[in-house]
Amino acid sequence: MSDSVSLGKGDVIFVSDVHLGGFSPDINASIESRLLSLIDETIEKKCSMMVVGDLFDYWMEYRGRWPDYADVVLKRFEKLNKQSKTVFITGNHDNWTGPRLEQAGFDIEHELRTITLGGKKVMMAHGDGLSSSEFGFPRPLFHRFLRNPYFLKVYQAVFPPATGISLMRSFSRGSRSRDSVEKLQRETKHIDSWAERMLEAGKADVMICGHHHKPVFNRTEFGLYINLGNFCHDSTLAVYTTNGFELVRWQADTRQFLTYKR
Repeated sequence: MSDSVSLGKGDVIFVSDVHLGGFSPDINASIESRLLSLIDETIEKKCSMMVVGDLFDYWMEYRGRWPDYADVVLKRFEKLNKQSKTVFITGNHDNWTGPRLEQAGFDIEHELRTITLGGKKVMMAHGDGLSSSEFGFPRPLFHRFLRNPYFLKVYQAVFPPATGISLMRSFSRGSRSRDSVEKLQRETKHIDSWAERMLEAGKADVMICGHHHKPVFNRTEFGLYINLGNFCHDSTLAVYTTNGFELVRWQADTRQFLTYKR
């Protein structure tokens, strides 16, 4: 039986790769239910939350429209964000943000975010690359194209919201189905090695990423690297308490954070 980790006021929850809205109705309902219970736990325990990319499987809003599947979750985040503002580092599936997410109270970040916890410098990045050359982690060309503001402007001018959002949904689902085992293995190695280089270079004491969906908790001589895995299927995430960082699995039915057995 796994040990559980108790959270209290001021503790921090890190989650990524929820991919809300990206699956069959039954799977989407399960993801939404688990996420809502996690948000409720965050509120009750007076913790804060950091989303490290791909909260949504697809997200685009314009002309006052957005994917309506997110409404219930956004309303719950609004409640949390009145208590403690959620940092939302967008991923490759949900970087086309707009006023609705800001209205929900998110602190939106499109690149990386560094915070200090327990005297440690914690750097968070989704894992699909960065625009700045400072960190030696360039985004793939296609990702740069999709994030380009000119592409976004043309796309939203050509397609009405219903069509544009539907096309984005189809593209996002297709991109996951096209990911081969070999590509995922390359991405895993690429992200993990980059994070560990950042530790070695002294850029951070703790690196937290997502994107490749494989949980990692690796203490090196230079610091700690955590990959959050994925919430959509495995409910893995990380927490920071007075005892430090832990990689855990959210057990929604019992409202417990169970230590992830590596």
